[in-house]
Amino acid sequence: MKIYLVLSDTNTLFSKTIKFYTKAEYNHASIALDPTLVDIYSFGRKQPRNPFVAGFIQEDLTRDYFLRAQCNILTCEVTPVQFKLLSDLIQYYEQTKNMYRYNLIGLVTLALKIDFKRHDAFFCSQFVATLLAESTIHEFQKEFHFITPQDLEVLPIFESIYTGSLYGYLTATQQTETDFLALSEG
Repeated sequence: MKIYLVLSDTNTLFSKTIKFYTKAEYNHASIALDPTLVDIYSFGRKQPRNPFVAGFIQEDLTRDYFLRAQCNILTCEVTPVQFKLLSDLIQYYEQTKNMYRYNLIGLVTLALKIDFKRHDAFFCSQFVATLLAESTIHEFQKEFHFITPQDLEVLPIFESIYTGSLYGYLTATQQTETDFLALSEG
């Protein structure tokens, strides 16, 4: 079984602000349970035009800022037990999403390298790291509130399978799935 890590640069004002400090190519991290990225989760904006109304989300990759995003999509093999743990954790966060907030303060303290733990709040890479650790997929050597998308990108468990336009990946994946369904019906 495979899971997918999606690192992206949406080129929004909020994204550009983060990029100004990090100097990193990608500044948003999401985790997906399938290669089509239909089931993709993170902590991010709940309203397309307002980055400050944010929290746990199942991301809608048809939003304009994702359709023009650049990305690096990585994958790793997991056991059925790990996949179930990850899936159950995501379901838990979905059911309790109103208990969690976006960790904007955590982004500031991360940039300033201040060790500040905040309960019931995540930024994107902190959330992905938490999921990977709690589902026994990867053990981290640093606190989750210090994990960046760049830290996730270089984890030895992941292999990059696509770099480029997110829209290009989604289009190619959708076409591949359509071709597969046509072959299986014929």
